[in-house]
Amino acid sequence: MRLSVPLLCFAAAGCTSIWGPHPPPPPPPPELGTAAPANCADTIFPLNPRIGAWSVDKFAGHYRLGQQVLTVIRHNQRLLVMRPGFGTREITAANVESRHWHDACGVRYLFTLPPDGPGGWLRITELDGTVSDWRR
Repeated sequence: MRLSVPLLCFAAAGCTSIWGPHPPPPPPPPELGTAAPANCADTIFPLNPRIGAWSVDKFAGHYRLGQQVLTVIRHNQRLLVMRPGFGTREITAANVESRHWHDACGVRYLFTLPPDGPGGWLRITELDGTVSDWRR
């Protein structure tokens, strides 16, 4: 009994000489995004000497959006955001006068504080442009 060449190829391992190598895998779906590194939520920024430990206390507190509560705390000179569903992320800014902060994932945090007294707002802008407003 004699087997044809294509049938032998199927029985052999690979068949790369006839069929070629496998194509590369497809790109990741767009909803996963590629703008931030995979471990962006765990990023720790270098200490910024322009930001004094006392100077970020004004942003600390509990911010609410409906039933959700987000907490901003200071750890030494670092400002940390503990957000439901996102875990804890460090945020940074160019200097302490800035109201514009961001995390390593590219999410932007805009603090608005009243000139006198308690209160304040935090606007979070996601990579896809989704905005949420949190009130302290």
